[in-house]
Amino acid sequence: MKAQVLLEVSMICTMALITIAYLYRSNASSGNKIQIFAIALLGGFMVLGGTAKFFQPFATMFASQVELSGLPLPKLAKFAGQMGEIAAGIMYLLVLTKDKLISANTAEILLKSATFLTLVIMTVAVYVHLSPSVPAEVLPFQSKPPVLTVIVMFISLFTFIASKRKSQKS
Repeated sequence: MKAQVLLEVSMICTMALITIAYLYRSNASSGNKIQIFAIALLGGFMVLGGTAKFFQPFATMFASQVELSGLPLPKLAKFAGQMGEIAAGIMYLLVLTKDKLISANTAEILLKSATFLTLVIMTVAVYVHLSPSVPAEVLPFQSKPPVLTVIVMFISLFTFIASKRKSQKS
């Protein structure tokens, strides 16, 4: 299973490198670059995570997580988890097109929606991680504590709060 952890780490590192390249090419001010980086990273991470769950070995691991945790309607829960992550990721990425493809108002609505959806998905993920019937072997990084899940929740929440404060100052 060490190959599994290496695959997960390589996918996250690839996402981080793509995000850093995007940020480097961005002409945003340095204060905005942190927020842009967080939104781009969240968007890429969520799209990547949701999409990976359609392919092996992640599909089997995710199906096991849902089944063993006792979530209601497991087939629907599995599909909702996959599509929810992809949808949240796309919303985050669309926020990056503010004033180019979408209006500031639409970007604000998308950020609120993406944050809410991410928090719901990650709350369910915390429940799954803490479920005694779910072994660490089927979890991301084969880790029982939901460290990455909680980090994603905090980044999402803090990005939303920073965006709110920024819009109130304008």
